[in-house]
Amino acid sequence: MNWLKKYALYFAWLVSLVGLFVSLFVSEFLSYEPCPLCWYQRIALFPLALLLGIATYRQDKSFVLYGFALAAMGEFFALYQVLERRFPALQTLPLCGSSGRCDEPVFQWFGFLTFPAISAIGFAMIGGLLLAARKRVRSR
Repeated sequence: MNWLKKYALYFAWLVSLVGLFVSLFVSEFLSYEPCPLCWYQRIALFPLALLLGIATYRQDKSFVLYGFALAAMGEFFALYQVLERRFPALQTLPLCGSSGRCDEPVFQWFGFLTFPAISAIGFAMIGGLLLAARKRVRSR
């Protein structure tokens, strides 16, 4: 497990890059317009991909706190979007706009994995990896 702590920033950067490229592929090449909640998640993800790349290149572990804040913001909106589909009472808040596109999943894997669920998993992975990178700094 020591190797995971050693390369945690690399793995967090890799997860953010995969999320970035999948998000851009689905919106630009498959022409699915993101809903407002998806845009809020992108606001957290896109800078993460750039800044985690810089932090990884420079071996800068001080970025962990700032990256974790962005990952937590993205996780919040992703979880809200997942819960919004499960609990219709949450749909009364005007976070998803008037288009109602959050009701219709773009796709589902295994019957339950939608984009918001995959996004929540990705942000949780990034947050966990950043915490693992932080623990390595404090053990020195």
